[in-house]
Amino acid sequence: MDIRFDGKVAMVTGSARGIGYCCAEVLVESGAKVALIDILEDRLADSVKNLQKKGAAKGYVLDLKKPADFASVVTKVRQELGEIDVLIQAAAIGPSAPAETITETDWDKIFDINSKAIFFMMQAVTGQSMIPRKSGSIVNFASIAGLRGMRAPLCSAHYSGSKGAVLALTRQGAVEWAPYNIRVNSVASGGCLTEMTLSIMGTPEGIAKACELVPLKKLSQPIDVASGVVFLASDAAKMITGQTLSIDGGSTILGF
Repeated sequence: MDIRFDGKVAMVTGSARGIGYCCAEVLVESGAKVALIDILEDRLADSVKNLQKKGAAKGYVLDLKKPADFASVVTKVRQELGEIDVLIQAAAIGPSAPAETITETDWDKIFDINSKAIFFMMQAVTGQSMIPRKSGSIVNFASIAGLRGMRAPLCSAHYSGSKGAVLALTRQGAVEWAPYNIRVNSVASGGCLTEMTLSIMGTPEGIAKACELVPLKKLSQPIDVASGVVFLASDAAKMITGQTLSIDGGSTILGF
């Protein structure tokens, strides 16, 4: 199956690096015009420069802790690239912390980026570009941490809670926006070899230990997750909405 996005515009948050960048890369290679959204200005500029060698890409610096700024960025994307057909929300933060040490400030920071921003970006994009045209596809990043309990070092109540909220927001968005032919799905990735995950696991031994908990005995590469995301975003998944695709090497099957 050759999935193409020719003539379509996609927005990808958290796309300066990691899985978000990989999603943006696949979309550009598939013919989409891609708006890369991130707070990491220097990394974003480099990523956009790399993708412009392959197709149409433009960067937009945005602090996802400031929902009041979302509408203006969405407007700018529409003016510069066109109406938005696809929204992929990969941006997240995920520090590990024992539950007894989490402060209210810690909690709010995680929820602001991992779930509050998810909702208000969906609201801005659907309101401006998808509802008026009765068309659109959204893919949100949840996590297996939103589906099951997690052991150290990949455990934190605020991260798990924020990703559980993404699952609920995805289902609710799918129901409310279905009359406008807008699909909303999510992916729940397991351990993936990104900068964020590697910073938590720390050592080759830590990675090896994590692999032992996965039935396939390995962690995902960013392209493994991005492939599932792009499928859900595409017309190949036109009858799929309100669903969560686990991309985890089988981790959630075991339930530990």
